[in-house]
Amino acid sequence: MRLTALGAALLSLSLASPQAGDTFPPWTPGTLDIHQIVTGRGNSAFTIFPDGTTILVDAGDAGDIQGADPKPDGTCTPAQRISDYVAHMLEGRGAVIDYAVVTHFHADHTGRIDGTEPRSNHGDYRVRGITEVAEEIPIRTLIDRGDDYLPPTDAIFQNYRRFTAAESAAGRLTVRQAVAGSASQIVPMRSTNTSAAFTVRIVSVNDRVWTGTGDATTVRFPALADIADPEDRPTENMCSVTLRISYGPFDYFTGGDMPGYPVPGAPAWHDLETTVARAIGPTDAHVVNHHGSIEEENPFWLATHRSRVMVVPAWSATHPSPDVLKRMLSPRVYPGPRDIFITAFREATKLAIGPRATQVASDHGHVVIRVEPGGARYRVFVLADTTTSYRITSVHGPYVSE
Repeated sequence: MRLTALGAALLSLSLASPQAGDTFPPWTPGTLDIHQIVTGRGNSAFTIFPDGTTILVDAGDAGDIQGADPKPDGTCTPAQRISDYVAHMLEGRGAVIDYAVVTHFHADHTGRIDGTEPRSNHGDYRVRGITEVAEEIPIRTLIDRGDDYLPPTDAIFQNYRRFTAAESAAGRLTVRQAVAGSASQIVPMRSTNTSAAFTVRIVSVNDRVWTGTGDATTVRFPALADIADPEDRPTENMCSVTLRISYGPFDYFTGGDMPGYPVPGAPAWHDLETTVARAIGPTDAHVVNHHGSIEEENPFWLATHRSRVMVVPAWSATHPSPDVLKRMLSPRVYPGPRDIFITAFREATKLAIGPRATQVASDHGHVVIRVEPGGARYRVFVLADTTTSYRITSVHGPYVSE
């Protein structure tokens, strides 16, 4: 893909033109699109690389959680919403997911399994969350945290492994275990000729974290045999696959449910945000860890990143917690402006938080970060999530990548 100076200028101008009420314009070569999808029951993000390669990070469906809102449109599952959204954004290009990443094996990231779900047409497993998405849209390569470190034993994981075994045996799916520090596991598949350096690095997974130098990693947890109290052992959230996407000067981070504040009495190494922040440094945009739950976004993390844009993939009454939002908004943690986008800010949560709830840039809708060719500037588009028209409800930026 080559862009002339005139072509790049015209493309930049076209990116500046969409306004609230318009239909969201399709992806164009050289552009990086990062979509945080409103599912109503968990986390899911869909990204189109500058060359057109696609990646889905998580496809959660936590089921009917007490006190949670009904499904956003009341007529379909979260996986159907994800599949419809991806198909819409790839209209005319063929709906294929080149990479899918399962950050960790929790229902709101992978899909709850309780034995009532429909059975797959492709094998002896049930469809919900990521397995249901795969029923609708082909996934070429699936990356997860593996099962050689603290292997899960619950129904979610057992069903997931039946899915990966059946799809792999049929030749429809390649399954890989995430390797911390690697910038070669997730790469552009359609063209490497982009207008700027583009990389996707796996920053951490399980007990290993990137050092920030080359592909080197270090062990961040004590040996399991040395952890005397079973309650201090690493949790599923702590083992999350985390990613940094870089495009020229633009940097973006997403970290699953990685925690930043140890619960009272827990060991200090439960703070994983600080270790990761030291490795990756400043970012232009990041997804708020663990949906903005109370143990996330510690001051060192926020001050190191100094993110201009933060996205909260909220779906529960605890997303975000009042203390987390207070830290995110505080100029005493780091100076300068910042815009916070919340995918589904519940009214009860707003009332509990009070006036700070009005200081967010958006409180409902799919959130799309669109990065211009080369990565120097980006905008944020909020799209309607109550219809499948995906019309723009607000436009923010342009922001300058730093």
